[in-house]
Parts: sequence; structure tokens; C-alpha cells
Amino acid sequence: MFDQSILELESIRQEDVWSYDVIKSKYLTYFEAKQFEMASAMTHALRIHHSHLSEGWLLWAECTFQTDGPKAAADLLIDEDKTVSQYADVLFSIGRYLAMAEDFSNSKNYIRRAIKLNHKYRKAFLEDQVFDGLWESFA
Repeated sequence: MFDQSILELESIRQEDVWSYDVIKSKYLTYFEAKQFEMASAMTHALRIHHSHLSEGWLLWAECTFQTDGPKAAADLLIDEDKTVSQYADVLFSIGRYLAMAEDFSNSKNYIRRAIKLNHKYRKAFLEDQVFDGLWESFA
């Protein structure tokens, strides 16, 4: 199934190969097949050809999380802070990865920044079980 899906995606016309839907489909196909290096390459294409979307950064971090863990995923996004600091969803993801890595003080900082940019992350923060350890750190 994986091989057939990739062959179909690779046969797409040249002018459509960099469209969002094609790149995202390739990413999902590789990610679901646990081909994280190739999925990561598709996130690179998203970041180049659809740079106005934060999704490319988030998917790249998710590939890194799958292969190297939460600290590496957070570090990857932190290294790109100048580029991603205006995206509340990316800041929230950094905070989430840091909470998974039990770096609670830095996690709080990124969660605070995300909530400041978009208040919907307050509810997400309160409901996400990943942050249970962060809550316990207050005790």
C-alpha cells in the first residue's frame, strides 16, 4: 500500500508537485509508514513553498519527536525562534514538548507566550494531560 501510494503521488504533473495538497499527502504517506526522514523532507518543502503556514514547522518537529524525542523537537523549534515566534501554535508546541521533557520552567514561558498571542491556548493548556507534570511542579 505504501509503495503504491508513493508511486501515485510521484506521478503527479510537474506543475502540481509543489501544491499544498500534494506535499501534505506525501508527508502523511511517509509519516504513517514511519519513514520519518522522508516525511521530514516533505516538511522542508512545506516550509519553502508554503512559508506563510506554521504547519511545516509543526510537522517537522513531530518527525523529530518521533525519532529523537521531545527535547530534540523543542530544541529544533527554539533554534528557529526568529521565524516561528509569531505563531502561537508553534510556541504552544514548544511548551508542550518541553513539558514532556520535564523542562517545566521553560515550558511555562512558551505556554505563556502562546496564550498571549492567542487565548484559545489557555483552554488547550488546561485540558492537555501532557501538562500534568507542570501542574505538579507548582506544589
